[in-house]
Amino acid sequence: MDSNVPLPAGLLAHGSPGQIAGDFEALALLQPVRATSDGIVCAPRAAPELARRGYARCTLALSPLDAPPAWPDPPSRIAGRWFIRSPQHLPAPAGYRDLVQVPGEGFGAWPHPTTRLCLIALDDLGGGPALDLGCGSGLLSQAWAAGHGPVVGVDLDPRAIAHAAASRVHARPAYEIAFRRAPIARVLPDATAPVLLANVPAVVHDEITRTLAPAARTVLASGIRNDRAAATLARYHMLGFAVAGASDADGWACWVLTRD
Repeated sequence: MDSNVPLPAGLLAHGSPGQIAGDFEALALLQPVRATSDGIVCAPRAAPELARRGYARCTLALSPLDAPPAWPDPPSRIAGRWFIRSPQHLPAPAGYRDLVQVPGEGFGAWPHPTTRLCLIALDDLGGGPALDLGCGSGLLSQAWAAGHGPVVGVDLDPRAIAHAAASRVHARPAYEIAFRRAPIARVLPDATAPVLLANVPAVVHDEITRTLAPAARTVLASGIRNDRAAATLARYHMLGFAVAGASDADGWACWVLTRD
């Protein structure tokens, strides 16, 4: 679609459930909000920049609607096999997993490159209890609880904790998630969780390595620019951690660190 042509307020993507699932990476950018017997109703003006990309990629027939749907907030998008959506969006089809976000001020609701890297890296981790340090909007906490085990999200910012808790209400009831407002230095020394999720700035990783509990065996570490990577990795290496996996995007690093 020409960038100068206004997007329709509502679109119907025509297709069977199988066709919808097969083209969902594009449909997610068109803001899918409701299923009908003919396909999926989308609200593209809720996120025009994303929708134009989705429109260009979509292989299904698209037709404008006379009665536009309400606009969901925040907009949806895909990160790996995760569908990050608001409560007003259609749930993900088979093959994708939902992460639900409400409007708020916690970091990560609009996926940063480091958030996307962490979500993709989670698939290679095992299970067990986890701490999500600097949990922000709670995206990684939800993702961990979806298939790995119970998790406690920790953040010092009360707005982040409120955002994460409000979003958690719309996640699956079976997810074992709790959120706690506290400084990392108070939580880590006595923590028994073997897994730490830490999508935080380098200065916070410095704090983590100063107060890390002996029980920690795996750290999913991100939030660090590549030019700060060596110094941060050296701190973890001194504690016995080795790099079991690494990725990067847009100048940001993400590692899976493990120790025996």
